[in-house]
Amino acid sequence: MDLLTAYQEQQFPHIRKAIQRAYRNAPGFRARMEMAGLRPRDLQALQDLSRLPVLRKDELLQRQQADPPFGGMLMVPLEQLRRVFQSPGPLYEPEPAVPDPWRWAPALRAAGFEPGDRVLIAFSYHLTPAGAMFEEALKVLGCPAIPGGIGQQELQLQALRTLQVTAYIGLPSYLYNLLERAQAAGWDPSRDLSLRKAFVTAEPLPPSLRQDLQRYGLTVRQGYGTAECGCLGYECEHEDGLHVPEDAYVELCDPQTGEPVSPGEIGEVVVTLFHPAYALIRFGTGDLSRWALEPCPCGRPTPRLMGILGRVGEAVKVRGMFLHPRQIEAVFARFSEIHAYQAVVDREAHVDRLTFLVALREGVTDPEATRARLQEAIREGLRFRAEVILVPPEELPPGSPRLVDLRRWE
Repeated sequence: MDLLTAYQEQQFPHIRKAIQRAYRNAPGFRARMEMAGLRPRDLQALQDLSRLPVLRKDELLQRQQADPPFGGMLMVPLEQLRRVFQSPGPLYEPEPAVPDPWRWAPALRAAGFEPGDRVLIAFSYHLTPAGAMFEEALKVLGCPAIPGGIGQQELQLQALRTLQVTAYIGLPSYLYNLLERAQAAGWDPSRDLSLRKAFVTAEPLPPSLRQDLQRYGLTVRQGYGTAECGCLGYECEHEDGLHVPEDAYVELCDPQTGEPVSPGEIGEVVVTLFHPAYALIRFGTGDLSRWALEPCPCGRPTPRLMGILGRVGEAVKVRGMFLHPRQIEAVFARFSEIHAYQAVVDREAHVDRLTFLVALREGVTDPEATRARLQEAIREGLRFRAEVILVPPEELPPGSPRLVDLRRWE
């Protein structure tokens, strides 16, 4: 029996249990099942799972808006949760009061994190879950966390040096920028800092960036997850694909039909959580990947995703967060002065850059004031810092795409 088949058979009893619990306790999930003409007893084999349509992020958002805050998917009283997060949308994610609720501890162990490591977490702690996700995993490992967040890099460098921080969690581009700043300040990061290992996620890690980070004496491993699902994959010491976790079920499915694709074909990452509080079953992440066909020499019992190979739909990921044309439209609709606009994503020195090209209508009396107000609205509404560049209308003719991604990954 190949590893993928063994993984699927091992997971199916957990899937059935999760479906039965959700059907009993989550009215929103029960409604999904009834709309598909299903009851738990109808799912007797793994191939029956595809009879339940994939839950899209847009549908989840609509369900939450119609039945706030969790769309009828919460299976415990809200008061029993440890935290509730809000991601762009807004979309709400519950955190149950259990150890390592987002299941990142195995990924960090595979990256060499061990008890006593002092870890800088360079993810946001404001509403979104990433910072707290990893802090909970570090508690399980016995590692003190430095909740650095993003920004204030001079203070973070001071903490790295004074506290003799040994490990980092965050975006790879942010770590590169942090080390570049240390070098610009006259430090030798490999000598003056104790940093020796990094776990990076939420954006691609091209080979050139991994090599640039390794030049500072770091072991760099990457993981894959989402705000809704937590950990969905991580590298082992062989750095050849992302082992999916044992405590969730990952499928690769045809984005149109929801049917599993054949091994080796590209499909959408679809996730079923064995969550004690939240009925997230057959959730479509929108990310595309394919299964590795060869077993990994490390011997871990789960198959590997061969990276994230694209996206379903129009959203793109910028600095670790999704940006969707509809989000942009909601911000720009408040400005009657705007004739046309285009969001442009590119990358310089391993760092994503977001720029808005904006053409104003005739008769706007104070273009600079409009540009400043728009820039602030983008920061507030999209949670991105971006440059707004005013251009003549002929540079944005009718039919111009609203979102352009110029990045090229190796």
